Amino acid sequence: MRGDRVRLIVVLLVLAGALLAIFWPSKGGWTSNIRLGLDIKGGARIEYMVEVLQETENPSDVVDDVWTVLRNRLDAAGYTEAAVNKVLRDNKYYIVVEIPGATDTVQAEKLIGSTGVLYFAQVLDEYLGEDPSKVPELSLEARRENAVWLKGRDGKWYLVKKEIMGRKDLVLEAPRIVYARPEVETRTGRYGYKVSFELSKEYVDVFKRITQALYVPEGTYDPKKRLAIVLDDVVQFVGQVVAIITDGKAEITGNFSLEEAKQLAAILRSGALPARLVKTSSGWVAPLLGRDVIDASLKAGIIGLILVLVYMIIYYRAMGIVADLALIYNTVLLLGVMAAGKFILTLPGIAGIILTIGTTVDGNVIIYERIKEEMRLGKPVKTSIAAGFDRSLSTILDANITTILTGLILYYFGTGTIKGFAITLIIGVLGSIFVNLVFIRLLLDALARFIKPLRADEAQGGTGQ
Repeated sequence: MRGDRVRLIVVLLVLAGALLAIFWPSKGGWTSNIRLGLDIKGGARIEYMVEVLQETENPSDVVDDVWTVLRNRLDAAGYTEAAVNKVLRDNKYYIVVEIPGATDTVQAEKLIGSTGVLYFAQVLDEYLGEDPSKVPELSLEARRENAVWLKGRDGKWYLVKKEIMGRKDLVLEAPRIVYARPEVETRTGRYGYKVSFELSKEYVDVFKRITQALYVPEGTYDPKKRLAIVLDDVVQFVGQVVAIITDGKAEITGNFSLEEAKQLAAILRSGALPARLVKTSSGWVAPLLGRDVIDASLKAGIIGLILVLVYMIIYYRAMGIVADLALIYNTVLLLGVMAAGKFILTLPGIAGIILTIGTTVDGNVIIYERIKEEMRLGKPVKTSIAAGFDRSLSTILDANITTILTGLILYYFGTGTIKGFAITLIIGVLGSIFVNLVFIRLLLDALARFIKPLRADEAQGGTGQ
């Protein structure tokens, strides 16, 4: 009895959490927490022109890199169903991004993130005041140093130069960042947070040489040997290099607050674009599928579900009712997880949901047949239920874990709709494991009195439940 009470509490808490995630009021109204994909609802569409330098030998490779960065950014934000397409028009390269669920293009642009190039630079001077371009001596200094005045996040103006120490071999632009994360400052005399990051292997050598060129002993200060991180023509950070970095792993210190450290880490790990993007158009894209296609697909799914529900009741009777309730519970659970995780539901995702219905039913059948075998041996219903679950546990786990592993492979190697299908499949299969081993066990124990025991000589057909 104690085990049943624990199962009841867990089942009710999970159900309440799922319903809360689905129906929690939001700006879009009830049930708007379940985001729909481009094929069902449409979304925002933004077109960018890729500014590839004329001297670039393989511009198509640069465009491919831009596509990869944007694809990774959207996937990281949970928009695996967003469409990112490359277009060549009038000898110019364009990237077209279509984001499902985005209510306006401003929101869509925030999801895409920075469209500028991230690079490291040398700081030669700083100025606190109006635009330095309006000050003759400052403009002259910029031309003399072959540098540019850029405004910093702190409100100051900085004279920065990409070619560190005037050397063309010391340029670090659009580097790949393996990781970047905020950490608590632990060194004596320093407080707050710092940001640790690691560069990809191909940038380790140039970063080492840059830190050698700008190195100053700790405790000293050289205003012309400071390192800057620049993104979107805004100086995000300025600091002295107090150690030569030989392995690409570095720390940015500055007594940051947690929020400041998080923002700087996000800038570094968001993925640096190898070329600047210029927005050429924006608007709204209609659903990719027609209303008739969507209706037909949903109708087919509903009819299939009803047939499964009816079949389980006819064949297993009382236990069939439990199986049907399990299917409904698992569907609510899956939608609740998708709503809580802000996943996007598309037609391939719906296909994944339908597939999880099959895995849930399959688990039901395995458990029920084991229970029937125990009852045919003359065991009481309660004992048969317990034994049936014990005998079917390893089979259910083996079958579902292999399916989950397949879904993880699809998610890791796939993009777009493949990721969407994999997400619903993984969530649904995990839900079916919970439903089969917890929810069904709870209901079968509660309905044991309504399940008719089988005699040892009774036929194997679905009679007597």
